Amino acid sequence: MTHTAPVRPPMGAETPLDRQLRLWRNHHRLAPPDERMRALTERWLGPHLPSLEALMLELRHGVDRDRDEGRLTFPKRRYAYPKGFCREISDAVFERLRRRIAAPDTPITQALAAFVGEGGRLSPIWGALRGSYFQNAMQVGALYVDAANDTVTTTKPKVEILPLEESGLEPVVEVAHFARIAQVYWGGTIWANTLFPRLAPVFPILYIDPDGRPRLHPDSLGVFAENMAGGCRSALAFLEQERDGGRVLPADVAAALAPWRTHGPWFEEMCPTPDWDRLRACFAQAGDPQRPYRSAQGFVGMMEAVKRAGAV
Repeated sequence: MTHTAPVRPPMGAETPLDRQLRLWRNHHRLAPPDERMRALTERWLGPHLPSLEALMLELRHGVDRDRDEGRLTFPKRRYAYPKGFCREISDAVFERLRRRIAAPDTPITQALAAFVGEGGRLSPIWGALRGSYFQNAMQVGALYVDAANDTVTTTKPKVEILPLEESGLEPVVEVAHFARIAQVYWGGTIWANTLFPRLAPVFPILYIDPDGRPRLHPDSLGVFAENMAGGCRSALAFLEQERDGGRVLPADVAAALAPWRTHGPWFEEMCPTPDWDRLRACFAQAGDPQRPYRSAQGFVGMMEAVKRAGAV
């Protein structure tokens, strides 16, 4: 079968959308520490690891307490807190850590302030942990610091600190990798989105969660932006992989999603049976800056349509 490769964006000035995609590509992506980062970590944090763990546990207990007492509100989940609240807990602890470092009042916060002041990396990170689930954590120089370690297995300690290379966290860049971990971690069912061909280059995954609710993915900013910046080749590879494996969206699932057609032109073209000629034509347009996928107006219109449909 002849494949039509997505069009590469022409060389030239970076557009506002290109700039946004560049920022999103690095969203919560871990950075392998170099020798300088290792040296900074050893100098400022090596002597204080027990105190660092105690600080992270203190901050985590504060998040738990504020949530229990109603001062912190998290969205509803299928499971009881803390299971499934990895992102919310990690974000809350990270913000509190930043505030403590900004006004250091203990030896460990003073060490962290000195570490950051000399260029030490302190950032949220996200990826696939040990091939089993998505995890939000923090990178503190050469350290992996997880303040939501109990959000998958609730009997685990709340905090885990390891050398980054021993953590088992790996970046998720390709759509197929995202889909593989999502299937293992979330349950439910993953399908290739051949149903709405205009959306397939950007939202190639149709996910039906364990409660039967449909969503379009990837919802990771990094994976989403990496796919778009690459002319949606990652999405095409995933769709072709699913096709070659004989995994085709069932007719009953396609019929159940027919109401999405009312949400405008991005949805109204619906193909219950995969139309690969049409899909390849959409992918060929996905990297063209003159087409709606990459124009600011077209991109915003697409995202608004997907939100209206409740598909994200």
